[in-house]
Amino acid sequence: MHSYELYGRGKVVVALVAGSVLLVWLLDVALGAVDFEPQWWLSLPSFGGFYGILYQSFDHYLWKWAVLRKLRLVRAPDLNGRWTGEIRSSYVSDVPSLPVSVLVQQRWSKLVIRLEAAHSRSYSVSATLRTRDLAYPTLDYMYRNEPRADAQGTMHTHRGTAMLELKGSVLEGDYYTGRERREIGTIEL
Repeated sequence: MHSYELYGRGKVVVALVAGSVLLVWLLDVALGAVDFEPQWWLSLPSFGGFYGILYQSFDHYLWKWAVLRKLRLVRAPDLNGRWTGEIRSSYVSDVPSLPVSVLVQQRWSKLVIRLEAAHSRSYSVSATLRTRDLAYPTLDYMYRNEPRADAQGTMHTHRGTAMLELKGSVLEGDYYTGRERREIGTIEL
């Protein structure tokens, strides 16, 4: 998985820091209630520990909660899962469309996109998930495509870019490849 660019992450970090400070204070109050006076050096490690736990919990699970979206703390759509659909390519003009399967593995801080087609595979190397000032959330990513052993001899490893909009439960958009293939097309998942 690689990190991806997403607007608005600063608010989440501030909320996690505030939550960690609150938990350290509650720990101090709870320990004081049982007449245990912690040493001064306990505060800093407990803050780091609480922040680490909160961050990991948020990164893996909490960012998906609908209440956080309603509070506008999280804007990233949850794209996790297997998407199926088709590609229409300028490279293969005799076939109207090619079936594809795309696996998106996403956390709040990282994601990877893996596309499987009949004769090749690709995986993302960088991505941006844009959610601000757009009609639809947009996933832009660069990928590396590698042909399978049974691919045509003219098919080579290449790089490309895809720009997909999330419209309801459909991801659709355009892609293009690097200079060797000079291919354009559409993706609908």
